[in-house]
Parts: sequence; C-alpha cells; structure tokens
Amino acid sequence: MKIPVREQKQPRQYIVKALFELLEHKNYHDITISRLAQKANISRRTFYRCFRTKDDVMKYTSALLMDEFADTLLKNHAADLKGIAQSYFEFWENYIDILLLLKKQHLLYFLEDDMPALVRDTAVKIKHIPPEYERITPSADLEKYKYLFHFRLAGFWRLTLIWCEENPRKPPEQMGILMEEIVYENGNS
Repeated sequence: MKIPVREQKQPRQYIVKALFELLEHKNYHDITISRLAQKANISRRTFYRCFRTKDDVMKYTSALLMDEFADTLLKNHAADLKGIAQSYFEFWENYIDILLLLKKQHLLYFLEDDMPALVRDTAVKIKHIPPEYERITPSADLEKYKYLFHFRLAGFWRLTLIWCEENPRKPPEQMGILMEEIVYENGNS
C-alpha cells in the first residue's frame, strides 16, 4: 500500500505506515497506541512526541494526502476543470488502497470533515486563489462562493466514492472528460 510521506519526519512516517498496515486486519477502534507503537518499532513516548491520539495520525495523513494532491496538480500543470479532474482521479488511483481501506473501515470522515479546508489550502498552494482571498472578496460574493464551493466539492467527493468501487474503474483521462461534461452540461458552470 502506497502511503504519503514527508521524508524529514521519519517517526511520523513509521506511525502512519504502521497504522494502515494494522487497519488491513483490525478495526480502527481496536488498535491501541501500544500496538501501533510496537508495529512502528518506536516507543510509546516517541508516539506521543509525534501525535496525541490515533485520530491525530489520521488527520495528519489527510493533510499529507492533500499535499500530494497539490503536488500532482502542479506536476500536471492542471489549470482547467478537465485537467484538475484528471489529476484528481490520477491522484486517487495512486492511493486507491487507502481510499478503499478508509471506506471499508468507515473512516472517510477523517477526509470529509477537513476536506473544505484542505482543498482550500491546496488551491492556495497551486495559486488558484490567493492566501488572502477571504479578506479581499466582498462578503456577498464570498457567501455565494462558499455555497458553490461546497456544492461542487460534495459532488466531486460522491463521484469519487462511486468511482473507487467500480470494477474496472474508469481511467483518470475518462473521468476528466466525464467531469467536464457533467459540470458544463446545459451551459452550467
């Protein structure tokens, strides 16, 4: 299973890898910090220097995933909807084992709860929106944008969950075309 990592933080890397290895065979709520530390070949003390809880490991992993997604967008020079959608599904294809495991374990909420903020951070990183967007945008426009953003994000996410269970899954290129057709059908934007 491919796990997102940041090389400079090795104990965290070992903990994330160990947690996902344990999740393949155990229920999330049955995994103890002691067992997780043992699987990661670290002490409990080292675990607690890196994270307070298992939930923090999951939140850290979500942030790593979105950081990798931003890197995928930058690498692919994705700027339009088709390119972004294609890169999005390419990214999830690379991490399909994690997505399916989180779905099986009923842990998708770790991604879903923070998804708006994580996607916003991704948009800032790839320079689709400026970091100070909320300060420079009139509040009426910001409110409309907020609703539109959440509406589109929810649609993207629900399609992701359908797509990940297809057998065979549509390739990212086909999903990019499909997303563009869905969004721009009947002149909607």
